[in-house]
Amino acid sequence: MTSQAFFLFFIFLLFFLLISEGTEYELKSKEEQLLEKISSLEVKVGILENQAEMRSKVIKDVIAKEIAEIKTALEPLNEKHRKLSEDVATLKAIKINKTVESTHAVETDNDPVIAFSAHNPTRSSLSIGQTFVFGSVALNEGNGYNSSSGEFTAPAGGLYQFSVHVCNGGGKHVASAIVHDDTYVAYSVQYQPSGSSCSSVNALLMMTPGQKVLVKCTYSTWFTEDQYRRATFMGVLIHKTA
Repeated sequence: MTSQAFFLFFIFLLFFLLISEGTEYELKSKEEQLLEKISSLEVKVGILENQAEMRSKVIKDVIAKEIAEIKTALEPLNEKHRKLSEDVATLKAIKINKTVESTHAVETDNDPVIAFSAHNPTRSSLSIGQTFVFGSVALNEGNGYNSSSGEFTAPAGGLYQFSVHVCNGGGKHVASAIVHDDTYVAYSVQYQPSGSSCSSVNALLMMTPGQKVLVKCTYSTWFTEDQYRRATFMGVLIHKTA
Protein backbone atom coordinates (compact mmCIF):
# COMPACT_ATOMS: atom_id res chain seq x y z
CA MET A 1 0.00 0.00 0.00
CA THR A 2 1.35 3.32 -0.91
CA SER A 3 1.54 6.13 1.51
CA GLN A 4 -1.12 7.98 -0.34
CA ALA A 5 -3.51 5.09 -0.10
CA PHE A 6 -2.81 4.64 3.62
CA PHE A 7 -3.56 8.29 4.23
CA LEU A 8 -6.88 8.02 2.49
CA PHE A 9 -7.78 4.93 4.52
CA PHE A 10 -6.91 6.75 7.73
CA ILE A 11 -9.07 9.70 6.73
CA PHE A 12 -12.04 7.40 5.97
CA LEU A 13 -11.65 5.56 9.28
CA LEU A 14 -11.53 8.79 11.18
CA PHE A 15 -14.65 10.06 9.40
CA PHE A 16 -16.49 6.81 10.24
CA LEU A 17 -15.59 7.05 13.88
CA LEU A 18 -16.80 10.62 14.06
CA ILE A 19 -20.10 9.71 12.49
CA SER A 20 -20.56 6.79 14.90
CA GLU A 21 -19.86 8.96 17.96
CA GLY A 22 -22.32 11.61 16.76
CA THR A 23 -25.07 9.07 16.25
CA GLU A 24 -24.48 7.55 19.68
CA TYR A 25 -24.50 10.98 21.25
CA GLU A 26 -27.72 11.81 19.49
CA LEU A 27 -29.33 8.56 20.71
CA LYS A 28 -28.18 9.19 24.25
CA SER A 29 -29.53 12.71 24.07
CA LYS A 30 -32.97 11.51 22.95
CA GLU A 31 -33.07 8.86 25.69
CA GLU A 32 -32.21 11.42 28.31
CA GLN A 33 -34.94 13.71 27.01
CA LEU A 34 -37.46 10.90 27.24
CA LEU A 35 -36.37 10.08 30.76
CA GLU A 36 -36.70 13.72 31.72
CA LYS A 37 -40.19 13.87 30.23
CA ILE A 38 -41.19 10.70 32.13
CA SER A 39 -39.81 12.12 35.35
CA SER A 40 -41.69 15.37 34.72
CA LEU A 41 -44.89 13.48 34.09
CA GLU A 42 -44.45 11.45 37.27
CA VAL A 43 -43.98 14.65 39.22
CA LYS A 44 -47.07 16.17 37.66
CA VAL A 45 -49.11 13.04 38.38
CA GLY A 46 -47.93 13.11 41.97
CA ILE A 47 -48.87 16.77 42.26
CA LEU A 48 -52.32 16.05 40.79
CA GLU A 49 -52.83 13.15 43.17
CA ASN A 50 -51.85 15.32 46.11
CA GLN A 51 -54.18 18.03 44.90
CA ALA A 52 -57.03 15.51 44.48
CA GLU A 53 -56.46 14.22 48.01
CA MET A 54 -56.36 17.74 49.36
CA ARG A 55 -59.52 18.65 47.46
CA SER A 56 -61.26 15.49 48.68
CA LYS A 57 -60.24 16.27 52.26
CA VAL A 58 -61.41 19.87 51.88
CA ILE A 59 -64.75 18.72 50.44
CA LYS A 60 -65.19 16.19 53.25
CA ASP A 61 -64.36 18.83 55.85
CA VAL A 62 -66.82 21.26 54.28
CA ILE A 63 -69.57 18.63 54.19
CA ALA A 64 -68.89 17.60 57.80
CA LYS A 65 -68.98 21.23 58.87
CA GLU A 66 -72.29 21.83 57.06
CA ILE A 67 -73.80 18.70 58.59
CA ALA A 68 -72.71 19.84 62.05
CA GLU A 69 -74.20 23.28 61.42
CA ILE A 70 -77.48 21.72 60.21
CA LYS A 71 -77.66 19.50 63.30
CA THR A 72 -77.02 22.50 65.51
CA ALA A 73 -79.74 24.45 63.71
CA LEU A 74 -82.15 21.51 64.03
CA GLU A 75 -81.71 21.07 67.78
CA PRO A 76 -84.14 23.89 68.71
CA LEU A 77 -86.62 22.59 66.13
CA ASN A 78 -86.36 19.08 67.53
CA GLU A 79 -86.98 20.44 71.01
CA LYS A 80 -90.01 22.37 69.76
CA HIS A 81 -91.30 19.26 68.00
CA ARG A 82 -90.87 17.23 71.18
CA LYS A 83 -92.75 19.82 73.21
CA LEU A 84 -95.49 20.05 70.59
CA SER A 85 -95.85 16.26 70.63
CA GLU A 86 -96.17 16.32 74.40
CA ASP A 87 -98.72 19.13 74.22
CA VAL A 88 -100.73 17.28 71.58
CA ALA A 89 -100.70 14.11 73.68
CA THR A 90 -101.82 16.10 76.72
CA LEU A 91 -104.63 17.77 74.77
CA LYS A 92 -105.77 14.41 73.39
CA ALA A 93 -105.89 12.98 76.91
CA ILE A 94 -107.85 16.00 78.15
CA LYS A 95 -110.24 15.74 75.21
CA ILE A 96 -110.78 12.02 75.80
CA ASN A 97 -111.46 12.63 79.49
CA LYS A 98 -113.90 15.42 78.70
CA THR A 99 -115.61 13.25 76.08
CA VAL A 100 -115.97 10.41 78.57
CA GLU A 101 -117.27 12.80 81.23
CA SER A 102 -119.65 14.41 78.75
CA THR A 103 -120.88 11.04 77.52
CA HIS A 104 -121.39 9.89 81.08
CA ALA A 105 -123.23 13.10 81.89
CA VAL A 106 -125.43 12.76 78.81
CA GLU A 107 -126.16 9.14 79.56
CA THR A 108 -126.98 9.99 83.15
CA ASP A 109 -129.15 12.90 82.06
CA ASN A 110 -130.88 10.93 79.30
CA ASP A 111 -131.67 7.95 81.48
CA PRO A 112 -132.93 9.24 84.86
CA VAL A 113 -134.60 6.72 87.12
CA ILE A 114 -138.36 7.16 86.73
CA ALA A 115 -140.45 4.30 88.05
CA PHE A 116 -143.44 3.69 90.31
CA SER A 117 -145.34 0.81 91.84
CA ALA A 118 -148.69 1.17 93.67
CA HIS A 119 -151.21 -1.28 95.07
CA ASN A 120 -154.28 -1.52 97.34
CA PRO A 121 -157.28 -0.02 95.45
CA THR A 122 -159.09 2.56 97.54
CA ARG A 123 -162.52 1.13 96.46
CA SER A 124 -163.65 -2.50 96.21
CA SER A 125 -165.99 -1.90 93.26
CA LEU A 126 -166.10 0.46 90.29
CA SER A 127 -168.50 1.43 87.54
CA ILE A 128 -167.69 1.91 83.87
CA GLY A 129 -165.45 4.92 83.29
CA GLN A 130 -164.24 5.31 86.86
CA THR A 131 -160.50 5.48 87.63
CA PHE A 132 -158.66 2.81 89.55
CA VAL A 133 -156.92 4.56 92.45
CA PHE A 134 -154.15 2.54 94.09
CA GLY A 135 -153.58 4.16 97.45
CA SER A 136 -150.44 2.43 98.71
CA VAL A 137 -147.17 3.44 97.00
CA ALA A 138 -144.18 1.11 97.22
CA LEU A 139 -141.98 3.03 94.75
CA ASN A 140 -142.23 6.49 93.20
CA GLU A 141 -138.87 7.52 91.68
CA GLY A 142 -139.34 10.82 89.86
CA ASN A 143 -142.59 11.51 91.76
CA GLY A 144 -144.72 10.87 88.70
CA TYR A 145 -147.50 8.89 90.40
CA ASN A 146 -150.30 10.57 92.35
CA SER A 147 -151.84 8.21 94.92
CA SER A 148 -154.85 10.51 95.36
CA SER A 149 -155.95 10.60 91.72
CA GLY A 150 -154.41 7.33 90.50
CA GLU A 151 -152.70 9.21 87.62
CA PHE A 152 -149.11 8.98 86.47
CA THR A 153 -147.72 12.19 84.90
CA ALA A 154 -144.54 11.76 82.84
CA PRO A 155 -141.67 13.87 84.31
CA ALA A 156 -139.66 13.28 81.12
CA GLY A 157 -140.39 12.23 77.56
CA GLY A 158 -139.43 8.78 76.39
CA LEU A 159 -140.44 5.16 76.10
CA TYR A 160 -142.39 3.81 79.08
CA GLN A 161 -143.75 0.42 80.05
CA PHE A 162 -146.91 0.09 82.16
CA SER A 163 -148.53 -2.92 83.77
CA VAL A 164 -151.82 -3.47 85.64
CA HIS A 165 -152.64 -6.58 87.64
CA VAL A 166 -156.10 -7.10 89.24
CA CYS A 167 -158.01 -10.01 90.81
CA ASN A 168 -161.74 -10.85 91.00
CA GLY A 169 -163.92 -13.01 93.23
CA GLY A 170 -166.25 -15.85 92.27
CA GLY A 171 -169.11 -14.81 89.99
CA LYS A 172 -167.63 -11.28 89.63
CA HIS A 173 -166.07 -9.34 86.75
CA VAL A 174 -162.92 -7.28 86.82
CA ALA A 175 -162.32 -5.14 83.72
CA SER A 176 -159.45 -2.71 83.34
CA ALA A 177 -157.86 -0.58 80.63
CA ILE A 178 -154.65 1.45 80.42
CA VAL A 179 -155.52 4.96 79.25
CA HIS A 180 -152.98 7.34 77.73
CA ASP A 181 -154.28 10.93 77.67
CA ASP A 182 -157.90 9.77 77.20
CA THR A 183 -156.89 7.11 74.66
CA TYR A 184 -157.57 3.51 75.67
CA VAL A 185 -154.47 1.57 74.62
CA ALA A 186 -154.78 -1.84 76.37
CA TYR A 187 -157.72 -3.82 77.84
CA SER A 188 -158.39 -6.83 80.04
CA VAL A 189 -161.62 -8.48 81.24
CA GLN A 190 -161.65 -11.38 83.68
CA TYR A 191 -164.62 -13.42 84.98
CA GLN A 192 -164.56 -16.39 87.32
CA PRO A 193 -167.82 -18.34 88.00
CA SER A 194 -166.48 -19.63 91.29
CA GLY A 195 -163.37 -19.14 93.34
CA SER A 196 -161.15 -16.26 92.24
CA SER A 197 -158.67 -15.36 89.47
CA CYS A 198 -156.36 -12.56 88.38
CA SER A 199 -155.52 -10.91 85.07
CA SER A 200 -152.86 -8.49 83.79
CA VAL A 201 -152.60 -5.96 80.99
CA ASN A 202 -149.44 -4.23 79.70
CA ALA A 203 -148.55 -1.38 77.36
CA LEU A 204 -145.47 0.29 75.84
CA LEU A 205 -146.00 4.00 75.29
CA MET A 206 -144.02 6.90 73.86
CA MET A 207 -144.75 9.89 76.10
CA THR A 208 -143.86 13.54 76.19
CA PRO A 209 -143.36 15.45 79.47
CA GLY A 210 -146.69 16.16 81.18
CA GLN A 211 -148.72 13.42 79.48
CA LYS A 212 -150.77 11.17 81.76
CA VAL A 213 -151.45 7.46 82.13
CA LEU A 214 -154.09 5.91 84.38
CA VAL A 215 -156.29 2.80 84.71
CA LYS A 216 -160.03 2.95 84.06
CA CYS A 217 -162.89 0.53 84.55
CA THR A 218 -164.50 -0.75 81.33
CA TYR A 219 -167.16 -2.96 82.97
CA SER A 220 -168.71 -3.18 86.41
CA THR A 221 -165.81 -4.42 88.53
CA TRP A 222 -165.35 -5.99 91.98
CA PHE A 223 -161.88 -6.37 93.40
CA THR A 224 -160.60 -9.18 95.54
CA GLU A 225 -157.42 -8.49 97.50
CA ASP A 226 -155.93 -10.43 100.37
CA GLN A 227 -152.66 -11.99 101.47
CA TYR A 228 -152.64 -14.18 98.35
CA ARG A 229 -153.83 -11.63 95.77
CA ARG A 230 -152.75 -8.04 95.20
CA ALA A 231 -153.92 -5.49 92.64
CA THR A 232 -151.03 -3.39 91.34
CA PHE A 233 -150.33 -0.56 88.90
CA MET A 234 -146.72 0.07 87.90
CA GLY A 235 -144.66 1.83 85.24
CA VAL A 236 -141.03 2.54 84.35
CA LEU A 237 -139.11 4.80 81.95
CA ILE A 238 -137.14 2.51 79.61
CA HIS A 239 -135.43 5.19 77.52
CA LYS A 240 -135.48 8.97 77.81
CA THR A 241 -135.86 11.03 74.63
CA ALA A 242 -136.66 14.54 75.89
